Amino acid sequence: MSGSYEKILVAVDGSATSADAFNEAVSVAERNNARLFILTVVDFKFSIGDPAFINDALKFHLNNAEIELEQLIANSTVGQIDYETKIDSGSPKRKIIEYALEKQADLIMLGATGRGAVEQAILGSTASYVVNHAKCNVMVVKP
Repeated sequence: MSGSYEKILVAVDGSATSADAFNEAVSVAERNNARLFILTVVDFKFSIGDPAFINDALKFHLNNAEIELEQLIANSTVGQIDYETKIDSGSPKRKIIEYALEKQADLIMLGATGRGAVEQAILGSTASYVVNHAKCNVMVVKP
């Protein structure tokens, strides 16, 4: 590990724990004068049925994700640091790993659990996956 972090990726999903991770990531980025990458991934793995309905539902959830991300940023001090946002769809755990590699992040930060009730029963399937598959350090922020 180097003495400081230069590229930090924080994954947010609208949950309280991801907001905690976001706030912690902003603080770490400020202390390290780092660039912050803020990623939101809309998970649609449970979408079944008519493709037109699925497409409309995905658009709805992507729009909600954009609104939540804008509110999170508006209520923070992130504007004082260099940051970039991305909203994607697919498997959150895989997209986090892919985006971290793409941006060459040296730290990934995320909440211990996300929105799903099933995921909250354990450490969080996304957090667990990221910890085990990331090529860089991972900080799991607990509530």
